[in-house]
Amino acid sequence: MPSRVTPRRATPHTGGQWKPIPRQSKPERSTFLRENKKKARFLIDESVDIEVAHLLRRSGWNAKHVTEVGLLGHPDENVLAFATRDNRVLLTHDPDFLDDHAFPLQRNPGVVVLPGADGDRRSLINALDSVLNVIGEFRELWRATKISITHDCIWTATVFDPELGRTTRIRYRFPKGRRAEYWEVVDSRMPL
Repeated sequence: MPSRVTPRRATPHTGGQWKPIPRQSKPERSTFLRENKKKARFLIDESVDIEVAHLLRRSGWNAKHVTEVGLLGHPDENVLAFATRDNRVLLTHDPDFLDDHAFPLQRNPGVVVLPGADGDRRSLINALDSVLNVIGEFRELWRATKISITHDCIWTATVFDPELGRTTRIRYRFPKGRRAEYWEVVDSRMPL
């Protein structure tokens, strides 16, 4: 599994092209796995069909839908607070969760805004597949991260880096049969 590229781990490039995420040496990979391998648990927002929670559970994942925890119709703040308390990555179609003022990065368990709210089930399934492969086994790596996934499965990840005290935005894609790739840093904000 490739590591998440952040400014402290790789120098962002310019020039407008996708670059492969650098390969890790065996010792680096071993350290990465030891430090980051922890299976994610998911909370599915009411904007996403409850069938997604059922599908994830049938596939062996710990997933709960907001209706199953008594949060149907509750404000987004309550949903994210529950996800944080229960250490669950929030899966949603609701882009309101990307608002850093309402939902600060450093106080979130990980949020993924999935495509498919318009009924495009193929893009939803493709996005879920990439989420499970990338986030599912490496839960800790994606804490304090917000991800928005497009219909063509390009991720925009907004990451809070506590060591740098700021947020950074990076795009990723995970092409079938090829190494994962990243795009230049799209936005690097001032320290918080």
